[in-house]
Amino acid sequence: MSTEIRTIQIMPVSEIMTMAKNFAESGMFTDAKQMGQAFVKIQAGQEIGIPPFAAMSGIHIIQGKPTIGAGLIASTVKGSGKYDYKVKEMTESNCSIDFYQGKELIGNSSFSIEEAKKAQTKNIDKFPRNMLFARAISNGVKWFCPDVFSGPVYTPEEMNAEPEQTTFDIPHTEVEQPEESPLIRLDACGTLPELEAVFKGLSKPQQKEWAKYTAELKNKLTPKSE
Repeated sequence: MSTEIRTIQIMPVSEIMTMAKNFAESGMFTDAKQMGQAFVKIQAGQEIGIPPFAAMSGIHIIQGKPTIGAGLIASTVKGSGKYDYKVKEMTESNCSIDFYQGKELIGNSSFSIEEAKKAQTKNIDKFPRNMLFARAISNGVKWFCPDVFSGPVYTPEEMNAEPEQTTFDIPHTEVEQPEESPLIRLDACGTLPELEAVFKGLSKPQQKEWAKYTAELKNKLTPKSE
């Protein structure tokens, strides 16, 4: 059974400040136009094991808590060297994910449309599969592999619900699905920076195969001009 958890090198504050200044001045991150905002995102990433660029792209501070996009959470689990997951079911009414440590199944996390409506999850009518996947993957990380991050993490979808609303019984399923494809990680992205980060993480053949679909997702996520 693999016990590897990959970590990032902790940077000194002076280096984080310099990097934050450069990120803010680049103008590429709409929610971190000032050095202080960029510093907080990078520092939050340091504390939970996310490298700087991924932190700038995928971490958002909501109600004082670091929230991470589902695509970044999923990539971190698969890149941990210790844990893995497989999607057992992914429809507009339910998402079910099995979690593994090495080859050992350690648990299942499911999230249904009924639970999403009870928790008042935002955008559930527009992107049901994305939202259900986000809640299922984040719950699964909390329950079965919390050490993949160095601290508690949340998805933006969770922050419109009270803490007690995000804990659910874990139903199990025997439905088999084909091996996971990049479609799942791409579909789970809710922002352009997150989509770009996930696309860059694909292999060259996968980038070529999914370039057209990624471009379509970019068009959907790009704000329409007045």
